[in-house]
Amino acid sequence: MISIVIPVFNEEKNISELLDKIQNNLSSNDQIIVVDDCSTDNTADIVKTFPCELIKHENNIGKGQALINGISKAKGDIIFFIDGDGQDDPSEISKLVEKLNEGYDFVIGSRFIPDKNEEKKRYDQNALSPVNFVGNKTLTFLINKLFDLNIYDTQSGFKCFRSDKLRSLKLESKKYEIETEIVIKSKKQNLRIAEVPVYRYERKHGTSSLFDIPFGRFKFMIRVIKVILYGFVKWR
Repeated sequence: MISIVIPVFNEEKNISELLDKIQNNLSSNDQIIVVDDCSTDNTADIVKTFPCELIKHENNIGKGQALINGISKAKGDIIFFIDGDGQDDPSEISKLVEKLNEGYDFVIGSRFIPDKNEEKKRYDQNALSPVNFVGNKTLTFLINKLFDLNIYDTQSGFKCFRSDKLRSLKLESKKYEIETEIVIKSKKQNLRIAEVPVYRYERKHGTSSLFDIPFGRFKFMIRVIKVILYGFVKWR
């Protein structure tokens, strides 16, 4: 059984199409959990029209807490994360699960891992801005160097885990830096990590909530670097 956890914030124009696609790529026995981080639009009302579980935050806490709360309700032996903005393709869920079934504990859907079967780039400028690309590459370089890893896309939100291994990480981060915490703690606990190539598409509607925060990208980088340094000192 797969439990898929979807953190959302103000995604009323994207969530319906995303849930339709997810339903088409899961079995009727699988579990869909949407964690609404205090949206101010109609996201929650739309989610209620689908056969899934809704967790509604009364305050905007952050993506990290949304994922942690989703994990607490997950019943599957596989837990899958996918962002609520519609940029990841649910038809690729099976690709990650197949890799997990090869014996891995944690599989990342990577935009950057080389794919010998695919020559064209798997994202475009509208799906991943130059600023995001540079930030991702910088953080990934630091994480790989400090923790002796060889991961291409440490900041991907499209990933799956064996549920017992994910719970053993005891995640703490409240916001976007949870992606970094997951990678560092997975290394610390010697989880078997794999990456598979996936596509990243342009948002059809809206923008990332980080754009709504003054100096949002800069604040995100600072929070992630703090997690990296804390992890290097405390989690090794």
